[in-house]
Amino acid sequence: MNDKDARNNIIQTVVNLLAEGEDVGRITVRQVAERAGVSVGLINYHFNSKNELLGIAVATHMAKMATDFSPSEDDEVSDPVDKLKTMLKQLYGYGEQHEKAIKFTITQNLLQGGFHAPLYVMPALKEIFGTGKDEMHLRTIALQILLPIQVTSLNPEKFLLYSGINLHDEGQRNEYIDTLVENVLCLGKNKPVE
Repeated sequence: MNDKDARNNIIQTVVNLLAEGEDVGRITVRQVAERAGVSVGLINYHFNSKNELLGIAVATHMAKMATDFSPSEDDEVSDPVDKLKTMLKQLYGYGEQHEKAIKFTITQNLLQGGFHAPLYVMPALKEIFGTGKDEMHLRTIALQILLPIQVTSLNPEKFLLYSGINLHDEGQRNEYIDTLVENVLCLGKNKPVE
């Protein structure tokens, strides 16, 4: 197994542990090594810390979800704005199921200045705006959409006190995402302002 394959195997092992419901705080390097069939030293070689490994694994899983996103045939979502909203709702739903892992990853990304997450909504924004916005504007819009979602998901209880919106309630969470996207995109009758 080459270095790249070993690294990917280690990341995938953590993704699998998280998918099985393992608490992010209880995952150990030794556990990952045993499960991946590698040495602890190899994990230490590829990752500076357990936190880095966990952050990369969760981010990798979320990125795959975002890039693989396609509305189901039952959804019949054809409007690009509705596709974006549906994708964000599905990602937030995953986050709700894996709250500790998501809080950990968001905290790590915010503290380390990680700006990868907004890039995953770029294809949706390009579909919405076409050639009406350049790359810099689209990246700014992506940040304007994702940062409030990330920040509010870190402490939904405080956000409930602030806004009256219970992010643990799927209906209220979906309405929050709809409102956020519509406000950021300045929608009037589902058309972005050019």
